[in-house]
Amino acid sequence: MEYRFGVIGVFINSNNLLLVGERSDIPSVWQFPQGGIEPGESATAAFYREMSEELGTSNFSIIRHAHKQTLYRFPSTLNAPIAKKYLGQSLQWFLARFNAQVTPALNNSDGEFMSISWRSVDEVLNGVVEWKKPAYEAGLRLLGFLR
Repeated sequence: MEYRFGVIGVFINSNNLLLVGERSDIPSVWQFPQGGIEPGESATAAFYREMSEELGTSNFSIIRHAHKQTLYRFPSTLNAPIAKKYLGQSLQWFLARFNAQVTPALNNSDGEFMSISWRSVDEVLNGVVEWKKPAYEAGLRLLGFLR
């Protein structure tokens, strides 16, 4: 088995808060929107596709992306189809901002998230599942949120 290559989106608002979504399949689990890169697809194209699918809009701008990827392994106890195919995920981190007057439209999304919330960096890190936390810290460091 190998790692699945994907993208992850850190959306920032005018109050310097970050967008996280509560997973529909696992209530009370919050994470940044993310998804896989399809064969032949660039990371940027995958980012726009995945964010549009999960957040219901592609009306946003990329501020920057990290110069390297982060990894996390799936725990052996994770009972999800993706964990049967891959060891974990290797993620390209993007920092983005919604364009003026635009907000996520979960009613137009694929249903990945049941709700969204704007949170501080500390709140995001305190709310993510433990096995993703080191990758989140590394990704937020790459984007300049942590030292």
